[in-house]
Amino acid sequence: MITMRVDTASFHKDMQRFRKRNEVGFRNAILRATLQMEKLAKMKVRNFTIGAKVKSSFLVNNIRKQITNRGLSGAVISEAGYSQAFEEGTRPHTIRVRNKKVLAGPKRGAPAGWNINAKSASMGYAVYGKKVQHPGTSAHPFLFPAWRFAIKTFENLMRKAL
Repeated sequence: MITMRVDTASFHKDMQRFRKRNEVGFRNAILRATLQMEKLAKMKVRNFTIGAKVKSSFLVNNIRKQITNRGLSGAVISEAGYSQAFEEGTRPHTIRVRNKKVLAGPKRGAPAGWNINAKSASMGYAVYGKKVQHPGTSAHPFLFPAWRFAIKTFENLMRKAL
């Protein structure tokens, strides 16, 4: 059996000493890195949705920063319900009817590859039936790349503060 133990007590003591010596620089580095992460995450979402049909900017407007612990910790949170699906993508899945008789919508917005009833297509609608097989969506990571960049920004600011 192999046992590994990492003692972080000395690291925490060193960080406390550093924080006391240079608390303003430490808080400034956290604030600037958090602001940079929020800005980059919003920019990445805007770039992914430039040609999209939806124009509401709901996802962009629900990306927020939180500075807590008297400026000693920062977080960027996406509060939109579909943030994880946008970030990581979705696997193929079945969509079933819930409160209606059939799944339908305007023909111009019909997803490629879905079977459309010919009679409804002539009227400008797309009727799909009681269930359809959704092909899934590709991932559009926006928080993880922003986090990686914010870590590099934070490290550079900490080096300058030392």
